Amino acid sequence: MGRRLRPIFRRQDMQSERWTIGLALFFAGASTLTLFVWIPIDIETGVIETFRRRTTIGDAMAPTLAAAAIFVISVIMGAVAVLRARINSRSPEAGLDRQDYSFLLLTAVPLVLGLVLMVYVGSVAVEAINALGGEIGTYRELKAAFPYKYLGFLIGGFVMVFGTIRVVENKGTQSAAWVAALAVLALILLYDVPFDNLLLPPNGDF
Repeated sequence: MGRRLRPIFRRQDMQSERWTIGLALFFAGASTLTLFVWIPIDIETGVIETFRRRTTIGDAMAPTLAAAAIFVISVIMGAVAVLRARINSRSPEAGLDRQDYSFLLLTAVPLVLGLVLMVYVGSVAVEAINALGGEIGTYRELKAAFPYKYLGFLIGGFVMVFGTIRVVENKGTQSAAWVAALAVLALILLYDVPFDNLLLPPNGDF
């Protein structure tokens, strides 16, 4: 019985390592594009800005640190998977199969949906309030005002985190929802509350 089950376990371990390497490559590539393409094109200021001998944190600081952290973690995750395979005297199978591509595609869905919601939820909410007679002004005027500045980041960020957990665990749970909500709130406390000159995404685009 043991001899029959051992190859099955090895196959499952191999599949797990291949998924790990696939995820590592996906997020390493995405973070690289973010660092060298998206941030330079989309954000006008740099990481550190000096104007008239006054040095301040630029708008690119937060996304640059986040993308760099994702890149480092992805490289470590992929390297650990390869080393674990070598320690066990086997190499991970080359290439990705159909399941791997399907998994990566499903992982991209909440990320893309979350980004779309992050960009449009705030402005759509303001336009809806104005249409109902609220006359609160444009979103450009309110992009740094509570609670409007948080709408897109809260909803879009929650969808990205919760959706990714849902895809990885293949189920949605209440604990995953709490983790997603707390993660987004933690980012707000870390990046928005302490700094007066930082704008949460996507408010810098308005």
